[in-house]
Amino acid sequence: MPRSILLVEDDQVIQNLSKNALEDAGFTVEACGTVAEALRLFARRPPDLILLDIGLPDGTGFDVCRQLGLGEKKNLPFIFLTAKGDIKTRLEGFKLGAHDYIQKPFAIEELFARVRVHLRLKQAHEELARRNSDLEIRDRLRQDLTDMILHDLRTPVASIKGTLEIVTSRGLISEGDAAKFLRQAESAAEFMLLMINDLLDVSQAKQVGLRPEFSETGVEALLKKAADLFENRCRKRGLSLRVAYSGLPKTLRTDPGLLFRVLANLLSNAINVSTKGQEVILSCESAGNFVRFAVSDKGPGVPHAIKSRIFEKYAAFTPRKEVPEGQSRGIGLNFCRLAAQALRGRIRLEDNPGGGSVFIFEAPAQGGAAPGR
Repeated sequence: MPRSILLVEDDQVIQNLSKNALEDAGFTVEACGTVAEALRLFARRPPDLILLDIGLPDGTGFDVCRQLGLGEKKNLPFIFLTAKGDIKTRLEGFKLGAHDYIQKPFAIEELFARVRVHLRLKQAHEELARRNSDLEIRDRLRQDLTDMILHDLRTPVASIKGTLEIVTSRGLISEGDAAKFLRQAESAAEFMLLMINDLLDVSQAKQVGLRPEFSETGVEALLKKAADLFENRCRKRGLSLRVAYSGLPKTLRTDPGLLFRVLANLLSNAINVSTKGQEVILSCESAGNFVRFAVSDKGPGVPHAIKSRIFEKYAAFTPRKEVPEGQSRGIGLNFCRLAAQALRGRIRLEDNPGGGSVFIFEAPAQGGAAPGR
């Protein structure tokens, strides 16, 4: 389909010459010589390119530009035609978003060259936009499929976890080793469910954000629950896990589910980077109107090059080639940042004196803003 051009020029000789030449070159051209007619023609059919004279009987080309908002239409090239050669006029046109200008009198060859260049650029931009749109659609479909799979996985995993809890609570298996294996399976199912929820929440947070449900939460019980989740895993890897706290309030107004998952992710990362014989510490202290949680390890630390983006999606650092058991690479810390924002707190990374890292999450004691926010 031929490209369409709106030519706004009040000099009838220039208008006719330009229109005939452009049509001979294969373009569709609508021509007029006033601001009012230009607005009417544009409203009827927006063109692919506009050639716009500055001096018109009922105004200026600048008026047309402003009334049509051409400066906001990034992929609609418009070229000023002007007999004025002063820099002030040209600058005013460019400030309004003009892509180019042609000084009258001009050669038809120059007109053709500039029109073709800007139409080629427009076509390239349109093609790029189409490709980006296709990529976004494919990415969205892929993400929707992933979300559906994760959503479907959550139900059987929750069922497995519930069954293990029932078997454990009713004492249906009493032999020492069997009971230990049962507890390990229960912890694995719970952590698997946490990982699935993290993946779903990170995906959905783009659209609606995390929606916390604040309630009074027992702090010591939450710390114990987080430590118990990793007891078997630490024993298996030859690590020690210590919980340290002092001066804590009995309760903290927060979303217990989100906070627990933040601590679980931080503990999981600390365990993943630790080696046999090392200690991971989960600490908590009260300071004024906020509570500070910290998870420290003696691992290799986080390389300086990625410290500034450690909480971004897929930016997690693992010093080994293999992804350790139970780790969701690059999702956990991104979830922690989203959860910290939803809980009106803040999270950060510090170097651990003597080696390793400390991840610190500060939660407002009564659901207010954390310090420094």
